[in-house]
Amino acid sequence: MNDRFHEDDLAQLIREAADQVQPHPALDAIRARTVTSPKESPMSVARTWLLGGLGGAVATAAVIGGVWFATTNGDDSPTPGPAESPTGTITGSQSPTPTQSASPSPSNSSAPTSPLKAHVAYFAGDAPGGLALYREFFAGNADDLLVDAVGFAATGDPKDRDYRTLWPAGTEVRAAYLSDEPGDGLITIDLSGNLHDRPAQMTEREASLAIEQLIYTAQGSLGMGRLPVQLLLDGKHTDTILGVPTSEPLANAPVLKTLSHVNISTPAEGDVITGDTIDVTGVANSFEANVVLRLQRYEGTYIAFQGPVTADGWMGDKLFPFSTKIDISKVEPGTYTLMAVTDDPSGGAEGNGAFTDSKVITIK
Repeated sequence: MNDRFHEDDLAQLIREAADQVQPHPALDAIRARTVTSPKESPMSVARTWLLGGLGGAVATAAVIGGVWFATTNGDDSPTPGPAESPTGTITGSQSPTPTQSASPSPSNSSAPTSPLKAHVAYFAGDAPGGLALYREFFAGNADDLLVDAVGFAATGDPKDRDYRTLWPAGTEVRAAYLSDEPGDGLITIDLSGNLHDRPAQMTEREASLAIEQLIYTAQGSLGMGRLPVQLLLDGKHTDTILGVPTSEPLANAPVLKTLSHVNISTPAEGDVITGDTIDVTGVANSFEANVVLRLQRYEGTYIAFQGPVTADGWMGDKLFPFSTKIDISKVEPGTYTLMAVTDDPSGGAEGNGAFTDSKVITIK
């Protein structure tokens, strides 16, 4: 992280971050081409980071082996989410940078410093009934945003201590790029490691979510729609990765079956809060759009604040933004846990029926 990159700059980048995605119409052409002809090696395909004129409807997805394959009828897409990027201000410590293994080639130290951009990466965390994916933002290289983000999701250490990657040790991201075929809209991710079969200690759900980590991260960082993703292993097509079918381009699995139903965007884990308010932003899908926020001493049971915030919606397979300010003018300095909890109409205990996300912060 460049020390000159001020936290306000990161906040601005996050406001421009890439989860405001729209569908893309190119799945028919991609599916047809993968059936009729082999793919070129990813090293022979030029990287293209931007495509214009995106629009139309994304294809339906068919469940195969826990991952949703892109199909060709193009008329029944769930609305992708999260719907909005965070809009609050980040204070305090900055997010980590991705590991060096995320880059397919060494950087040129004599080249001018590349501009930084807010990347989004998805990690696994506990959720009702098992695991779900949570997103984190970090400032990375704007010129290599895909490989930075995907590499961070697969091999990086999230700031939030409740999150983790599901990819086995030894995983490497060799390359990640957007096809330069006109109208293609295909993201390719080239992996390396002992990844063909699912490890004995990994469940089918964990394997599927590991694949979704990369799909959602790539789509979110590009911000160009829910584009299909082709996974390669050592530069070649493979029938499975982690035991999950990957011979064809993959579409993201449904949002509400994959992502946590609540995710705090700001403040971030480890932030130091100064001033009289905390700007809280996030995304959620909660019954009647109700989300409960709680600010509690990190050690102890004292609750400094508890109150509701209303998200922008709750119907449909997507997450909706929420934002509010918490008055902390009378809160004693110290370490606190900020928690967001979805409404559970079934009356289940917190952590059983309700989704939660929390950030440990310091109030000065």
